[in-house]
Amino acid sequence: MVLGGNAALMIRVLLSRPVAAALVLVAVTAGFLAIALTMLRIEGDVARALKGTTPAFAAHQTVETLFGAPSKDEVFLVRAEDFGDPASFSALEDLVLGLQLTEGVRAVLSLFILPDPDGSGLSYLTREDVNGLPPADRLDQLRSSSPLAPNLISADRSAVLLTILPDLAIPAEERLAYLRQEIGFADPALRIESVSLAALQREISAGLVADQVFITPIATALCVFIALLLFRSWRAAVLCAVPSLMALAWTFATMALIGLPFDPLMAIVPTLIIVLGIADCVHVFHVVQRYARDTPMDAAMIRGLHETMPAVILAALTTALAFGCLLFVGSPTLTNVAMAGPIALVLTTLAVYVGLPPFAMLLFGKRPLAHAHPMEFGRVIGATLAMMRQYRLVSVTALVLLGGLLVMQTQTVIGYRLMDHIPRKGAFRSTLTELREVLPGSDQSFVIVQAADPEPGLSDADLSVLAEVSAVLYGSGAVLVPSRNGPGADNAIMRRFESGDGAAFAVPVIGELDRTWEDILAARDNLRAELDAAGLEEAQIAGYSLMSSVELPIVVEELRFSFYVAVALVTVLAAILLNSVRVALLSLVPNLVPILGVEAWLVLSDRPLTIIGAIAFTIAFGIAVDDTIHLLNRVRLARGPSGKIDRNAIEAALRQTAAPILTTSLVLLAGFTVTAFSILPSVSVFGQLTGAAMLLALVTDLFLFPSLLCWGGIGAKTR
Repeated sequence: MVLGGNAALMIRVLLSRPVAAALVLVAVTAGFLAIALTMLRIEGDVARALKGTTPAFAAHQTVETLFGAPSKDEVFLVRAEDFGDPASFSALEDLVLGLQLTEGVRAVLSLFILPDPDGSGLSYLTREDVNGLPPADRLDQLRSSSPLAPNLISADRSAVLLTILPDLAIPAEERLAYLRQEIGFADPALRIESVSLAALQREISAGLVADQVFITPIATALCVFIALLLFRSWRAAVLCAVPSLMALAWTFATMALIGLPFDPLMAIVPTLIIVLGIADCVHVFHVVQRYARDTPMDAAMIRGLHETMPAVILAALTTALAFGCLLFVGSPTLTNVAMAGPIALVLTTLAVYVGLPPFAMLLFGKRPLAHAHPMEFGRVIGATLAMMRQYRLVSVTALVLLGGLLVMQTQTVIGYRLMDHIPRKGAFRSTLTELREVLPGSDQSFVIVQAADPEPGLSDADLSVLAEVSAVLYGSGAVLVPSRNGPGADNAIMRRFESGDGAAFAVPVIGELDRTWEDILAARDNLRAELDAAGLEEAQIAGYSLMSSVELPIVVEELRFSFYVAVALVTVLAAILLNSVRVALLSLVPNLVPILGVEAWLVLSDRPLTIIGAIAFTIAFGIAVDDTIHLLNRVRLARGPSGKIDRNAIEAALRQTAAPILTTSLVLLAGFTVTAFSILPSVSVFGQLTGAAMLLALVTDLFLFPSLLCWGGIGAKTR
């Protein structure tokens, strides 16, 4: 048993010296919190979830390696009333000049260096017949003459895009500081906002921090309120929250110490710690409170831990297994989640084990709780017992339901949505919306073509290939092709899109950063067909968004596989620990129906299963098992002398566990529902799907599982 040997001695020490124990726990938690606040690394790169097994990933890596890591470019949307106005035009020139001289900047790609379509490579705006015109006429002629210009300046001349090529030898934080300083010197009439992929990742990182400041306290308060409703005691409600808060600090500090970053997919961990920690405390203290009515608190605590901790540990183990199954995917970020989840669960279980005894003694003292009367949910218990009287009909219905949901799962559509990771209330999202209205976008993809010869620079054969690609992309074969020996052969655009070894060229294709994955793949397919028709079958199409759109659905497919691995492992574990294959198989119904039910809702509502949904289902399965385990633990304790399950044991278990199961399910539902208010849609989606699964798990555990036990479990002998 859990409280044997040294463990029992430790609990008695915690109960006998509660003040000293509490001070030690507070000091340790404060130290861990300081480590977490100063050392935990925040990351916003969603692409770290990718495995890198597709040609799209390889092509993206080629671009990053050979062409100066375009994904790290800084792209700015600059707006004014009209850049055709001389003052605004001059302010834009000053801004570009200042940026070009800023430390950490290699070059600035702007409308001022767009090459003349005549092939000279010189800037179109420096042409003698253009340079003397008023700014409005110069810009209008540029838009009509250069196929690239509509990507950089809007038709009404109110918006332009500037792309900063960074000096990667300087740390990103320093580069950004220099840029912000220079932008601060710009004319106040210019509105300058970042719309790059790098800015998106920073926005996600900021959203992760903001979420923890906003959501974690609210989720904790709501869960504590539900515990207050159950126990009708503010002391009990506070007691249930303390271990979760301890575990939160311990987990973040451990992540910091072992180098695990806090990234978008890791955002689920804090809420998970809060809700599972409070749920475990509710299960334990519900038993403690029952015994404490006529025995001292220390004795009641020992009995409560003795009876409940086996189920708490087993529930944590099954959820840890679900996290661990994410390792089967093999992506860097999911590997981090697979490590952080079990760490959080172990530390949460430990915090419950060592935190409840001393703080219970401090809050309640040693005297019995003669007036402890928690809610018993008599009507719910009555309804579950009434369902048991029709156990054959209920069992057949449950099995038919499970079969129908398994069939419906085959209709699930796999997808990817970058918008799930863009903060809802941040400036970045609104800026993307405004950008979409005036310009094609800020997302860069590339057509990669091999040079005709290995020598750096442009040969006649290179010029011919580039002309063909430019004709496909822009309708003009001269747009990126200066003459080999002309005065503009060293144009900054060409320097950027020619690899350092001269072996390849990357011609840019502009699109919207917030396009759907379907639109991205459709654009890829159309471009592929045009390139093939032009005889450019060897050309590759590459880009960050394209790579994500190809790779992430593959990750989702493998996450579905990891889900079924989790189901198999948890079932085997349950069969071993309960010593009953029959009961373990029966428990599959209440554990699978909630997950498959939510997935069926995705199918019926015509929504794709994204990486967030796939993770949610795997983790939700591990959590959904918890209430089943607590119910089976009570059935085990209520068995007769034969050690076999009978109807009386099932009814007794229901009467004792219905209240804590209802309360913990409400805690889980409330905690995950709070994430609906996250500024990160990915966190919100995770919370909604997991919360819906928890609600269905509550219904199946109370109204289906007891009937299934009566139908197929009576007579089974468990440990």
